Amino acid sequence: MVKKDYYEILGVKKTDSSETIKKSYKKLALKYHPDKAGDDKKKKYEESFKEINEAYSTLSDPEKRKKYDSGESGFSQGSPFSQGSGFEGGDLSDILRDLFRNGSFGSQFSDDDSTSGQDLRYQLEIEFGEAVFGVEKELSINKDIFCESCKGDGSEDKKFEKCDKCGGHGAVKMSQRTPFGLISRTIRCDKCDGVGKTAENKCKRCHGAGILSGKDKVKVKIPAGIDDSQTLRVRHGGNAIKNGAEGDLFLVIRVRPHKIFKREGFDVYMDLPISFAQAALGADISILTLSSEEIKIKIDKGTESGSILRLKGRGIPYLNHPNRRGDQFVNIVVKTPKKLSKSQVKLFEELAKLD
Repeated sequence: MVKKDYYEILGVKKTDSSETIKKSYKKLALKYHPDKAGDDKKKKYEESFKEINEAYSTLSDPEKRKKYDSGESGFSQGSPFSQGSGFEGGDLSDILRDLFRNGSFGSQFSDDDSTSGQDLRYQLEIEFGEAVFGVEKELSINKDIFCESCKGDGSEDKKFEKCDKCGGHGAVKMSQRTPFGLISRTIRCDKCDGVGKTAENKCKRCHGAGILSGKDKVKVKIPAGIDDSQTLRVRHGGNAIKNGAEGDLFLVIRVRPHKIFKREGFDVYMDLPISFAQAALGADISILTLSSEEIKIKIDKGTESGSILRLKGRGIPYLNHPNRRGDQFVNIVVKTPKKLSKSQVKLFEELAKLD
């Protein structure tokens, strides 16, 4: 029987590393998984999927790969599913976990071992100045909170008995038949929530759930220099879970635009309208800074529209480095008057004669 080219099947070269082969296998296994095929392509996908796994079962094992490369017999046919070999060790477990996370085998293999509650995500809108200099906010968050009566364990009197579902182990084994064969996995017991015991008498307030829907006040310190769309993580600000810990709260920052300033990184830009006379003759003009302080800047004689003045260190504090700041840039805009008085017209006509 003709020897199959396992390297070609996996789309790799003979000189490629085991890690490269593994990455290619995972990509192909997800692509050709039979669950992703329509009825018209089901058989083709199944054949490709078995061929891909047959190739990987050989090339992932150093000893088998060495024999295959040397041309020894025994590689012209066979499948890891039927032979029951070639996927020993932790390598396949890692790959299967990746496949399960991608939903290839359904929700029954989802990661259900978490002892932390669900993370929450909120948007928090703040003023431009609050983003620049930082601020502390107190938020009221709708979330699952621990029951005050039972402190989250669901018991009325703190008396417990061994869980009859997991036998006190806190975990149960479940199996699922897949194209790889019968796969077993140990997961958290859903009856005792992984603690191995259940309440003899359920808490009357939460009916044994350990948690209630409520509001939680969370104080958040917004650091100086934070920008729009950046995210803050508040540990244990998320939902509570029975016999576990609270998840985290993720705050997506939204910064309201400023009427004068525009931000670019840690620098700020502003337009400064001036008159023809100020541009031609020069002037000292008061402008606003981020700290709401007014300072005077000098406009040189003959300044043109579009000139940029730089105020060093007047910009936005660097995130986590408040003593270091960006710059403030002032864009000079020479205003063209739309309406002129008779005397102004006469003056401009005199100026035109001098040009």
